[in-house]
Amino acid sequence: MASQALSLRSMRGGGKLQMLLALAVTAVLVVSAWRIIPVYVKSYQFQDEIRNKCKFAPVDRKSPETVKEELLRFAQEIDLPVAREQLQVNALGPAAIRVEVKYSVPVDLILFDINIPFEYNVDSKSAL
Repeated sequence: MASQALSLRSMRGGGKLQMLLALAVTAVLVVSAWRIIPVYVKSYQFQDEIRNKCKFAPVDRKSPETVKEELLRFAQEIDLPVAREQLQVNALGPAAIRVEVKYSVPVDLILFDINIPFEYNVDSKSAL
């Protein structure tokens, strides 16, 4: 009987340890998602803006340099670290442009940092 009581007590402690471990893992996942998901949302907004600029720049008769400035301004507004050198806007002819961008966003996950890379290649024809 004494050995059964000792065995039951050790099992109860194991359950508490498992619960604490599960709570810690859940907290790490929630914090990670809280910090990573906004980065993907902003990047998707930037990709959508690139597509819109590619689609309408020829119609609006905007130069590649004007489109580049507008995209850099938009990236700055939504807090994406896109540098001028990482964004290329080229004319493909009188009625088409091509935008190429490659950047990474640093994310602090408390215990360590990660860089999430993004790369988009869009031209006026593929934006339609």
